[in-house]
Amino acid sequence: MRHLSRLYASSFWRIGTGVTVLINSIVLGAIAEAPEGTVLIERLDYLDSVLLTILVTDVVLCIAVKRRAVLHNGWDMFDIVVTLGSIVPNIDMLSAFRILRVIRVLRLISFVPHARAMVDALLHALRNMIAAFVVLGVVFYSFVVITTSLFRDQDPSHYGSLGRSAGHLYSVMVTLGSNLDTEAVLGGNPWALPIYGAFIIVASFGLLNMFIAVLVAALKEQLEQEALREERARFDRLERKLDALAASLEARRELPAAQ
Repeated sequence: MRHLSRLYASSFWRIGTGVTVLINSIVLGAIAEAPEGTVLIERLDYLDSVLLTILVTDVVLCIAVKRRAVLHNGWDMFDIVVTLGSIVPNIDMLSAFRILRVIRVLRLISFVPHARAMVDALLHALRNMIAAFVVLGVVFYSFVVITTSLFRDQDPSHYGSLGRSAGHLYSVMVTLGSNLDTEAVLGGNPWALPIYGAFIIVASFGLLNMFIAVLVAALKEQLEQEALREERARFDRLERKLDALAASLEARRELPAAQ
C-alpha cells in the first residue's frame, strides 16, 4: 500500500494522468468529427479505450490509497463519477449512452488549480448570487409590466403580452441596449427613452455587474484560502522535519550516556 501511495502522489503519475486527460479530450473531439465506419474511427476508438483504461486505473488507485477519505473530497468524487460514469456497455439500448464518455473532458478542470478555485468560488458564491437573482427578477418583472402597459398598442409584436415584453427586454439587457436603434416606440412615446435608460442602467450595468462583483469576491476569498492551506501544509512539513531532527539529536546525546 505504501508503494501505491507513493506512486499515486508522485509527480510522474499526476502529470501523466493530466496529459492523458488532455489527449483523451482531443481524441473524443476527433471521434466526433471522424466519419462512421472508417479505419480512422476504429483506431480512434481503440486509442480511446487505452486512455480510458489509464483513467480508470487512476480512479482505482485513488480509492485504494485514500479509501473513505474520498467521500470527504469533492474533487476526488468528481473525478470518480466522471470517469466511471462514462463507462457504458456497447449493447442494445445502452449503446446510445456512449456519448456520456464526452464528460471525461470535464476532468481537465480538476488538473488546473485555478480552474478548481474558480469552480469552488462559483459554488461558494451561489448563496449570495441567489439574493442578487431575486433582486434582478423583481426589477426585471417591474419593467416588463411597465413596458407592456405603455407600449402594447404601439408595438404589439414586441410588447403585446408579458411574455413578449420579457423576451424583448431580455435581449435589450444582454446587449446593453445596442439594438435600441430599431425600437419603434422611441419615436412616438415620450416615456420610451427614460424607461429604456433606467432599465439599462439598473438591470444591465448595475445588477449584472453586481453578479460579477460577487463572483470575483468569492474567487479572491477562495484563492486566499487555498494559499493559506498551502502555507499550512509547508509549515506542517517543516515542523515534522524539525521534530525528526530534534529526535535524532536527542538519540545521539543519549547514546554516549548509555555507553
